[in-house]
Amino acid sequence: MDDIESINDWAFPDSRLLTDQQRQELCKILFKALLEIRKLGNEGKAEQAADVADAFHNLPIYLWSDKFSLSFFRSFLEEYQQKYQEAGCFNYVKMLDEVTEACANKSQ
Repeated sequence: MDDIESINDWAFPDSRLLTDQQRQELCKILFKALLEIRKLGNEGKAEQAADVADAFHNLPIYLWSDKFSLSFFRSFLEEYQQKYQEAGCFNYVKMLDEVTEACANKSQ
């Protein structure tokens, strides 16, 4: 509950409301994260599953907030990616970068 209550305390230079396209793409990434959590649970890899959940747990509440920061979210994904780069996990950083790039190109 602390995360939800502190939503108004966070402010980052790139904080803003996401576009519908960005929200859709981030939901696709979240879907993959949930699939990975299920897979890791089935494989008995509870710590890694918890780390995926930790990286993504704030995403649903911030998707509709004007306080969403792509760079802050990316930092959580980077932390997960660095810890498990050899484990054959999804490359969430790359996925996020592709979303960011595609949306930037579309707005030009």
